[in-house]
Amino acid sequence: MELNQPSPNRPKRGFTLVELLVVIAIIGILVALLLPAVQAARESARRSSCLNKLKQLGLACHMYHDASKELPPSRMWDGGFTWAGVLLPYIEEASIRDSADFTKSFDSQPDVVKLTPVTTFLCPSRNQDQPTNYLRSEVIPDIVTSTGGTVKGGATVRGIRGDYACISSTFRSGSGGFDHVFDGAIVLPKLEAGNRFKSRTTLAKISDGTSKTLMIGENSYWMAVRASIYDGGDNPGAILGLGSLERIKAQFSSDGRGVNFTSREGGSVAQSERDYPGSGCDSGAGCNVWFGGPHVGVINVTLADGSSRAVKKDISLAVVEDFVTRAGEEVASLDNL
Repeated sequence: MELNQPSPNRPKRGFTLVELLVVIAIIGILVALLLPAVQAARESARRSSCLNKLKQLGLACHMYHDASKELPPSRMWDGGFTWAGVLLPYIEEASIRDSADFTKSFDSQPDVVKLTPVTTFLCPSRNQDQPTNYLRSEVIPDIVTSTGGTVKGGATVRGIRGDYACISSTFRSGSGGFDHVFDGAIVLPKLEAGNRFKSRTTLAKISDGTSKTLMIGENSYWMAVRASIYDGGDNPGAILGLGSLERIKAQFSSDGRGVNFTSREGGSVAQSERDYPGSGCDSGAGCNVWFGGPHVGVINVTLADGSSRAVKKDISLAVVEDFVTRAGEEVASLDNL
């Protein structure tokens, strides 16, 4: 008998059904344990990408300032372009800028300007199935009022979405002149002949320090889909702070869908009750929230020095307000953010 020939009496080896089921169960458990870590790693990468995009926008503001000796306006004039349109040449989108006429309203621009997506304006953690804003005749998904009604879109003309907004004001007071009311870094400009503009702010006017003044932040899902990022008729510089609560109750959003943090007595911040879990609204403040982000626990922002960082969503609005003002003379520390 040859040495390599198997013995006819030796049983063939193989897996039993029980062994196979045990192996499948173990693999399933390992996958279940690993999946949250993988998802967390992916979200961490998306959040880093969002921070990088905000940094690009901050650097674009500085390049614009170097060229024009002023900061971009929140919007050129009512109905004109916003800060985002002004920055197009500085984020490698000069071709879109060349097709636009900034002396005309946003509504009058060609479709190549209004509808060409710009990835720099989009947070990678947010669903981008709808690349353009919703019209007034349409219903924004996942947004309902506390009474069960629907909230219509805010725009009359379509344009591309954007997940970021400039920060213009605390609205501490309605008196004291323009510079007192619009006390942020990127504000409404002086309107000149021919629908041209002259910015009111420069880096030199940020006397609180560029590293202690907010300039751009993530806007809420509601704001992102209701108006084009270019539409200066419906997308002014955003308000962030304690002041003038009768004008805006909600300042920060807890999840980017518009679930509100509202200012309570004494200036503290508390998450509002959700009448409709997951709907993006509550009975205390409705749906019209400017700021929000899809990242757990934080909202990404850009400071006037061009840097970007995460801000805790449960931060006191009184602290945030100190970082909005460009010349409020507050003593603020980045550690508080």
